[in-house]
Amino acid sequence: MSSERPVNSQLNLTEQALLHWIETRCDHLQAQAKVLVDDYWRQMKSQRQKHSKSESGRIGVRIRCRESQRAFSIEWYRMATLRQNGQTRPIAQYVKKGRGYRYPLGNLLKNEPAWETELVEELETEFAHIRQQLDRLGKIRDAVQRYCKVLDAYDKFIG
Repeated sequence: MSSERPVNSQLNLTEQALLHWIETRCDHLQAQAKVLVDDYWRQMKSQRQKHSKSESGRIGVRIRCRESQRAFSIEWYRMATLRQNGQTRPIAQYVKKGRGYRYPLGNLLKNEPAWETELVEELETEFAHIRQQLDRLGKIRDAVQRYCKVLDAYDKFIG
């Protein structure tokens, strides 16, 4: 029985290394998504200067960070204005992603300028790939954490 202890200790290091690798990959994906979001806004600003107000584009994107498990989401929204008491203020109408990794862009992009439609579709392809990787990494992380709990329970049982 005593020969199993070093093996379990060695496994814990490997499991911790795997969990660290997952965190690092999630951080890398978030940085990659941030670069894409920042580029979107840079291009949006540039295109707004080139086109009239009616063709300025009304689609926005953001990264929403979650508090637990280093998670984040990439969300599209439509920018609009709300008139209240004689004043106008900007609001964001978020789009539901639905199942899968891609946003349904058909209705969102209806009546939007062609330059914006092209930009959103191109980025959504990259964002969907990031969302898929995040999902898979989350499943691996959850499985490793469940496995660690089983090992801990076994160690308590025999020890």
